[in-house]
Amino acid sequence: MADYITLNNGNRIPQVALGTSRISHEKLEVTIKRALEMGYRHLDTAFLYGNEAAIGKALQEHLESTTLSRQEVLITTKLYPNFMKGSAVGPALDESLRRLRLNYVDLFLIHVPCALKEMDTYPEKVTQSREFMSVDLRETWKAMEETVYMGKARSIGVSNFNTKQLDYICEVARIQPTVNQVEAHARFPQKKLHEFCKSRNIQLQAFGPLGSPCFTGSTEINRVQSSDNLVEHPVIMDIAEKYKRTPGQILLRNLVQRGMAVVPKSENPERMKENLQIFSFSLSDADMNKIDELDNGVRRFVFLWYKDHPEYPFDDVC
Repeated sequence: MADYITLNNGNRIPQVALGTSRISHEKLEVTIKRALEMGYRHLDTAFLYGNEAAIGKALQEHLESTTLSRQEVLITTKLYPNFMKGSAVGPALDESLRRLRLNYVDLFLIHVPCALKEMDTYPEKVTQSREFMSVDLRETWKAMEETVYMGKARSIGVSNFNTKQLDYICEVARIQPTVNQVEAHARFPQKKLHEFCKSRNIQLQAFGPLGSPCFTGSTEINRVQSSDNLVEHPVIMDIAEKYKRTPGQILLRNLVQRGMAVVPKSENPERMKENLQIFSFSLSDADMNKIDELDNGVRRFVFLWYKDHPEYPFDDVC
C-alpha cells in the first residue's frame, strides 16, 4: 500500500499513482483491476490519453464486485488543451466525468499551459489541432476553481507549468494549485522547480520517474531528446544490487525520498507490484548523492508541438 502525502488543501493523495498513458485498450481494463487488487489507490489519466471510458468501466466493475469504496480510490484527470477557454473548462470536466462514470474527480489538472483552438465536440479518438489560441491562464484557473465550488473536483492543479506560470496564477488564485505534475527523474531531477514548489506549498509530482526507457518518442508532441536508459545505468544497477532491490525501485525511492509523488506507468504485473514496494527501505545520503550526480539537465519530453506557442513552458530554466 502506498504512503500518502497531504496537499495544501488538507486532502491526501497516495505518493505512488498508476500512470495509464500509452497502455493499450486491450490491456487497460485488466491492468486497472489488477492494480486495484495489488493496492494501488491512485489512478492517473487525462482526456488526451483517450482512455477515460475504459478506466471508468473497469473501476465501476471492480467497485461493484469488491468491498472497495469509491472514496478509497483517487482519480486524476487533466484538462485537454483545446478546452482552456473559461467557458469550456466546466463542460470538459463534465465530459470526463461521464466517461469515467464518476460524480467527481479527486485531482483535476491543466494538462499543459498551451491553449489550442477550441473544439465544439468531444472526440472519442483524441487528435490535437495545431492551431494555437491565446487564453489567459488566469481565466482558465478561475474556471478550474469553479469545478471545486461545484463539487466536481476535490483538488485542482497544473501540469508542465514553469515557475513564472505558477506565480502568474498564484497571484490571483482563490484556490492555490495543489500539484504540479512534470517530468522528473534522476537525469532531470527538477531541483529548482521542486524548491520553488516547496516554497509555495505545491506538491511536485513526477511523470516518467524511471526516465521512460521504453518510450521512443514516436509522436511529435512527445518527441524525446535522449534515449538514455536509466534502468540500465551502472550507478543505478550497483545501488540496486546493494539494497537487493530493482533499478526501478531505486529510481522511485530516490524521488519519494526527496518528497515527490510519482506516477510510474506499467502494465507488467511484476513491475506494477515492485513500484508499490518502495516504502520499506531508505537510501543512504551517500547513495542519494550518487544519484544526484546523474543529473545532466536533459529532459526527455520536449513537447515540440508547442514550441512556438507563447506559453511554451520549457524555454525557461525551471
